Amino acid sequence: MFVARKERPKRAVYVRGTVACQGCRQPIHIYRLAALAEEFSVRCPACGTRGFHARRMVSVEQLPERRRKPRA
Repeated sequence: MFVARKERPKRAVYVRGTVACQGCRQPIHIYRLAALAEEFSVRCPACGTRGFHARRMVSVEQLPERRRKPRA
């Protein structure tokens, strides 16, 4: 018979990357870091320009869990 053990839930840490726009220097957030190529292109949400960025130029930020209600 299988008896489930009650464990503390893991706190999820969300990771996002940030690059600076080449035109207006506003931060551009990237949420799927694993899918990035060595060189990628993103559009700035503030000014609308599109620029090429290298993967090594991405700074990584760790964010706390986004849920307001804990999982059941």
